[in-house]
Amino acid sequence: MKKYLSLFSIITCTLINAQIIIGGSKLSNPYTQLELQNTDGKKVLILPAADNNTSLPQYNTSQTDGYNDDPTMEGMLMYDKKAQLTKVYDGSSWNQAFIPEHTATTWTRARIESASAACLSILCSSNNLPLSIPANDPQFADHLSIRHSADTFRMRQKGIYRINFNTLFRGINVGFTGTKINIAILVNGEQKAYMSANAAFISLDSYAVSADTVLFLDVNNNVNFRISIDNSAFSISSYTFGGTAESNVSFEKIL
Repeated sequence: MKKYLSLFSIITCTLINAQIIIGGSKLSNPYTQLELQNTDGKKVLILPAADNNTSLPQYNTSQTDGYNDDPTMEGMLMYDKKAQLTKVYDGSSWNQAFIPEHTATTWTRARIESASAACLSILCSSNNLPLSIPANDPQFADHLSIRHSADTFRMRQKGIYRINFNTLFRGINVGFTGTKINIAILVNGEQKAYMSANAAFISLDSYAVSADTVLFLDVNNNVNFRISIDNSAFSISSYTFGGTAESNVSFEKIL
């Protein structure tokens, strides 16, 4: 019995102290458990690569963000040759994995695309504002890598964010009373802030809305901007939001 115990102890100690080297013959650190080296003995890590974003796993043109959702693949790293970036899959889409410190910025700015909301008496519609980030435009960029889909930002870092919102909307209201136009900031479906404007009982006009607020946001919080109309009596209202150069929303991480 003692012989078996001794043999078991030897095997266990061997496994615990096992060190693996791939591509070389000498470890650079005696405490390393796994080390990759090239033929010159230098430490390396070679990631799987894709020719472009359409070659990345889970690519699907029918999805809003271009990729299928697959939580089992969350954390996968791949190198995008065309973009010359290492990308990470967050379970639903691919984003830049590493941002060099000397080029890192703390903001994301998106354009608000055209959306509409309407009322017939007290029956009113509401919609999330669609967002886009135009290419080759220095005013717009997703440096925080938080644009998750056509109408959603998903936070990647916990912190305090300054959210700046600007939009132009236009439309008509005809009825016995005025109407109230609302734009709410939703975090995981819960209203955290809102801005509103009032239109007269008979009106045909354009309105500019601007707001600046600060919110604490956690990792994986989803943020949307939702438009709605409130009618207290019979009226007919219809409004179009965004789709103009003045319409944008930005996030700035301040802490």
